[in-house]
Amino acid sequence: MAGWLSRTASLFQKKPQPLPEPFEVECDCGARVAGQRMASFQKPLCSVCEHPVFVLPANVYPQPVARSKPKSVAPKSNPGAKSGRTSVNSVVDDAPAPLPTSSRSSKNAAVKNSATGRRVDSPPQPEPFLRTEPRAPLFTPLRLISVAIVFVSGLTLAGLWYRHQFEVAKATASIAADTGMTALQKGDFAQAAIELKKAQQAVDLLNRKDPAANTIRRRSREATTLANLASSSLTDFLESTISTGKAGQAEPLRMASLDKDAWVIFDTNVIPVAEGTTRLLLDAPIEVKGVAVRIEIKSAALSRAARVESSTENPRLIFAAQLDQMSPPRGDPPTSVLELNGESAFLWTSYDSYLAMGYKPLETEKAQIQALLDRQLLLE
Repeated sequence: MAGWLSRTASLFQKKPQPLPEPFEVECDCGARVAGQRMASFQKPLCSVCEHPVFVLPANVYPQPVARSKPKSVAPKSNPGAKSGRTSVNSVVDDAPAPLPTSSRSSKNAAVKNSATGRRVDSPPQPEPFLRTEPRAPLFTPLRLISVAIVFVSGLTLAGLWYRHQFEVAKATASIAADTGMTALQKGDFAQAAIELKKAQQAVDLLNRKDPAANTIRRRSREATTLANLASSSLTDFLESTISTGKAGQAEPLRMASLDKDAWVIFDTNVIPVAEGTTRLLLDAPIEVKGVAVRIEIKSAALSRAARVESSTENPRLIFAAQLDQMSPPRGDPPTSVLELNGESAFLWTSYDSYLAMGYKPLETEKAQIQALLDRQLLLE
């Protein structure tokens, strides 16, 4: 009630007049104009240049009241403590109350002071580290879809490429075969080997097993053999090889680089060296410079063909094989063995390519040779 009366009474009292507020404003000419601020703005004249100077009115708002500084509280003196030193007990007693801690850290919140035996607050425990966010999965639906698109695109391109190669092979097989056979009949063995090799690769890509495809494979093999025949005759080859030997030599004789792995075509009878083995001796005794030469080959294909042709004592075979190695002369009389590469040996089957080599059989032998080649064709 008293507060209400005091506020009501204050409304009828006269407000104190504000203190006069001086001003001092600089004119454009550099002179200063001084005076008292009024309730409204004023434009006094400069005493030097006589130009009006604008002056703001007095401030109608009350001045802010400065905040009072908090009073400092002096620490309580401990009558039992010595001068210049404070007691541990007084510091602990006068310390502010600790803030409440969580139940998780409350177990270690207070520890005993070893000097006084009283419990004091322990330093705050560090907060645990934040758990890292889980990694994004390696395989997402978008990635799986992208991989599937790339995979299907690759399969499509591979299929288109294979189909293109398939169509090219179909066109190449017949054209290359005809070109190769024409070159073979003309005696151009190098060109025939190239063209028939293309035809063979085409039928292999097409995975053809028909008789025409097998004929292309046989003709390609025979054309390659004719194109890589030994550069010299067998007699010249043996003479040049035996001349490289030395007395008491143990290692095989050195062959010329042109004759090493060269092809040779034989039309001769064969003799099994021993029962139950695939080693055959060619019935073609040769004597060069007083050295008897034995020609032997170890081949399962030729041995099988010899057993089929066992109606005669020494069956006749027409085959091609590569030169392998030749042993130095040994014994008395001196004898040397020429080894043929049995893995490269194959039976000859084409009568046309047989004639293309330059052989000119007698009229009485043509039918016999043709019949032998036909039988060897069945053994392939």
